[in-house]
Amino acid sequence: MGERFYGVQALRFAAATAVVAAHAVDLAGTRLGLETLAGHGPLADFGAVGVDVFFVISGFVIAMTTRARAGLAAAGDFLWRRFRRVAPIYWLLSLPILIGMARGGTLSADVAAATFLFWPFSGLEMTFPALGPGWTLCFEMLFYAGFGLSLAGGRRVGWGLVGGYAVLLAVGFLVAAPVLRFWGAPIVLEFLLGVGIAGAWRSAPRWAGPWALGLGLVGLGLTPAFGYGRIDGVETLNDPATGLARVLIWGLPSALVVFGAVRMERLDRAPGRLGRAAAFMGDASYSIYLTHVLIIRALGRLFESGMVVLPGDAVVALTVAASLAAGVVVHLWVERPLLRWMTP
Repeated sequence: MGERFYGVQALRFAAATAVVAAHAVDLAGTRLGLETLAGHGPLADFGAVGVDVFFVISGFVIAMTTRARAGLAAAGDFLWRRFRRVAPIYWLLSLPILIGMARGGTLSADVAAATFLFWPFSGLEMTFPALGPGWTLCFEMLFYAGFGLSLAGGRRVGWGLVGGYAVLLAVGFLVAAPVLRFWGAPIVLEFLLGVGIAGAWRSAPRWAGPWALGLGLVGLGLTPAFGYGRIDGVETLNDPATGLARVLIWGLPSALVVFGAVRMERLDRAPGRLGRAAAFMGDASYSIYLTHVLIIRALGRLFESGMVVLPGDAVVALTVAASLAAGVVVHLWVERPLLRWMTP
C-alpha cells in the first residue's frame, strides 16, 4: 500500500483503546465489584466494537497492499508476511498464560489448538485461546488463508471462495457443526466489507466521505442508547443469527466509518505532528491489543491484594493508561525487533 492512510491509523488506535477500555471496565465492575461511570449498562461492553473496526480495516489494508499482485509467488509472500506479523509475538505473549495453565492443570488440547493452530471450534462451542484476544486472530488467519488462495488462483478462484463462504454461512443456520461455525461465521463478512471499501473508495465522490463517517458514527452511537443485545458476547460466535446481528449493528457502521476516513484522507499533504502520532500509535495498536490482557491480569491481582485501593473509574483510567504504555514498550522493544529479525 503505497499510500499512508493516517485516518485509518488513528482508527486502529481508537479501536484498540476501545477494547482495552471495555476490559478495564469489566475488571473494575465485575472482578473488583466497584462502581464506574459505564456501570453495568450498554456502555460497559461497547468498546468491543473495536474488534469490528479492526476487521473492516484488516480487509481494506490487505486488499490495498496486494493490488495488481497474483500467482503462487505473490500468495506465498503475502501469507509469510501476514504470519510473521501476527503469529510470533502472539505466541510469545501467550507463553506466560500457557505456562500458568500447564502448572495449574487447566491447559487442554482445545485451548492449545486454538492458540497454536488458530482453530477455535474443536467442539460446537467456541474455545478461546490462552490469550483471550487471540480469538480474533483465528478469524484473521482464516481470512488470510482465503485471500491467499484467491491470490494464487486469480479472480475466478476468489469469487468461488466468496460463493463457498456464502453457502457455508447459509447452511450454518440449519446445521450445527464446528467447521460451519468457523468457516461460515457471519463476522467474516466484516473483512469482506473492508475489501469492498478498497475497491470503491477512489471512485466515490469526495462529499461521500464526511457523510459516510457521520452516518457511521451516528449508527454506532445509537447502539448504547437503544441497546445491542448479546452481540458483544461469545453468542456472536456460537450462534449464526447473533453473529449476523453483530455485522448489521456494528459491522456496517464500522465500515461506513472506515470508508469515510479513507475517502477524506488528503494523500497529497504531508502529515503534521498529530498525523505522525496517529501513525505511530496505529502501528503499536497490535501490541497494545495483545499486551493489555497481561496488564489487566497483573493489575487485577494488585488491586485484589489490597495494596492499592482506588475508586472504580480511577481503576479504569489507570488500567487503560498502563495498557497503552506497556503496548508501546512491547511494540518498540519486542515487536519491531522481532519483525526485523524475521525479515529477509
